[in-house]
Amino acid sequence: MQKILIAAIDKDGGIGKDGYMPWHYPADLKLFMNLTMGNTIVMGRKTFDGMFDRDKAPLKGRQNVVITSQADEYRSRFADKYPAAELSFTSDLNCGDIELGTNTKVFYCGGANLYQQVLNLVNLDIVYLSRLDESYDCDTFFPRHPESIDKEFEPYLPPHFINSFSDTMAGKNPFTFQIYTPKPLIIY
Repeated sequence: MQKILIAAIDKDGGIGKDGYMPWHYPADLKLFMNLTMGNTIVMGRKTFDGMFDRDKAPLKGRQNVVITSQADEYRSRFADKYPAAELSFTSDLNCGDIELGTNTKVFYCGGANLYQQVLNLVNLDIVYLSRLDESYDCDTFFPRHPESIDKEFEPYLPPHFINSFSDTMAGKNPFTFQIYTPKPLIIY
């Protein structure tokens, strides 16, 4: 199973405002949909609540997993509305206590607390970042690399990860899409 972190960040590292994304980049949304469709997406409770309150969750065509310390409460609240294959709740960051079906990819898709935990506790295979050139006055942020304090924002990524792909995505709102992967192991 591949474990993938996926995020869209503004130029200040912002990922959200008032419980939701404060921008609309159709090309990025399409990229997110194409990458995650048919797989498992994992989000934190605040991200789920923000999306659900706007009728945007659970995302169709994907198994939605919500990480929350209130898993039992949420499970009982939503059990009659959604099958577990569509929406599950757990407190386990690695989702070891739920059935992930035949999915081979698990996408961690926010918010800030989940990103921080995943970057520190999960053995990731890939990181996908959409980097927006604008600032959106966010109140929620992606973890910042400690060396970028007082400088231009740089995201914190596991130290053994390198930028293996970067491309500017054209369109009405262009952005840079980057893929980070672990450094190749060199054996002498």
